[in-house]
Amino acid sequence: MRLAFIPMLAVTVFFWSCSGTEETKTADTGAVEETTEEASGDAVNPMADFKFHTMLANLPSPLETFHIISDVEIETSEIAMTDLAVASELSTATAKAYGYGMYMTDMGFMAYEHESQKTLDYFQVNRQLAQDLGAGEVFDRTISANFEENSSDEAKFVRMMDEAFNAMDEYMVDNERFVNATEIFVGSWVESQILATRILKDHAMTEANRPIYEAVYSQKIHASNLINVLGEIDIEIGEDVYEAVEDIMMFYAGFSDVESISQEDLSTLEGKLDNLKTLLLS
Repeated sequence: MRLAFIPMLAVTVFFWSCSGTEETKTADTGAVEETTEEASGDAVNPMADFKFHTMLANLPSPLETFHIISDVEIETSEIAMTDLAVASELSTATAKAYGYGMYMTDMGFMAYEHESQKTLDYFQVNRQLAQDLGAGEVFDRTISANFEENSSDEAKFVRMMDEAFNAMDEYMVDNERFVNATEIFVGSWVESQILATRILKDHAMTEANRPIYEAVYSQKIHASNLINVLGEIDIEIGEDVYEAVEDIMMFYAGFSDVESISQEDLSTLEGKLDNLKTLLLS
């Protein structure tokens, strides 16, 4: 992910290193061959690859979302994020990829809110997930080596996260791990939108929080871009996940303008996003 979204964000959130065994198919026979890589390379559909990078270029990153949020007075203790204990329950590479995107988003949010201990807690979870996914070396190179110094300086933190996102993106492209990259991005995007809706709940639109309302409204375009990418890899993405994203896309499409977003809408949207999050982590 590049600093053009998470997802969040930005996203939205990608870099890895290979180890173990990798399976690839020969072009003529489709037979499976063993290599010395652990992570399975995704079969890259050229159109999916194009749509993926188009999506990244047109989606706001979680860092951009946090920058907007940082200008609004909020009580972070009231904003529920992903439970740290859930990380140890993620048993598949797919769930860990989704979880990584979510936890990276939560770490960024805590750093922006100057919650040092919570930022460290999420950092530790992210580092373990990166190692589980074969990304330990890149995580350490882009984040671990600079974490203590940069997490206390907002400008340096943004540069560190941007470097990490770009390193993930480059690794995914080089190693054809397209599906994993998309899963991480989806996790980051979902968590970013959950945080935004929770911040706005019980708060009518004002001049101060209007930028966050506008960020929610803009998702009617971003969700459409996301569903286009998922449509290219629907064999790899669970049908229930695809349908949940599609349902959210249709809900966003119902907003006629930013002023039309009501508290009831935010509550409904939060429920739909929470449902998707549960599916991703199951």
